[in-house]
Amino acid sequence: MFIPMVGVVPCSGEEIPEGTVARIAARIVLEKLRPNQTMTICLPLYLAGGKDEQEFVKRQPTIVIDGCDKRCAEKSIRKNGGNLAAVIQVPEIMNGCKLKAKSRAKLDEEGEKLAQIVAEKIAEEVDRVLEEMKQKSEQEE
Repeated sequence: MFIPMVGVVPCSGEEIPEGTVARIAARIVLEKLRPNQTMTICLPLYLAGGKDEQEFVKRQPTIVIDGCDKRCAEKSIRKNGGNLAAVIQVPEIMNGCKLKAKSRAKLDEEGEKLAQIVAEKIAEEVDRVLEEMKQKSEQEE
């Protein structure tokens, strides 16, 4: 059954600016770019055994946004059998666009631009995943 909804799991890392970028980018997607096609997954609640979060991540495709090379969000979703559709690494995007967030507490103008670029990448992945889901659903009918 085709349910046009994709989970978004942002990094929960508070110690680096890239974690803040991941969370703000996820909010941009959820609130502005793809509000009717995405749902945020609280990583700490998911790891603590939140049944709704765990069931959603197993059933629906999920996009992870990690803030550093520790890849905590990705590892957590993989370890717990989540339906991982894409992994977005903030440092890779940061290196590609030559922007850098300087503060973890509040993003400056450059950090905001970076968050917007990351959000656009997430939205592209949402579109790709939904199209794949739609095609698969049509083939099964």
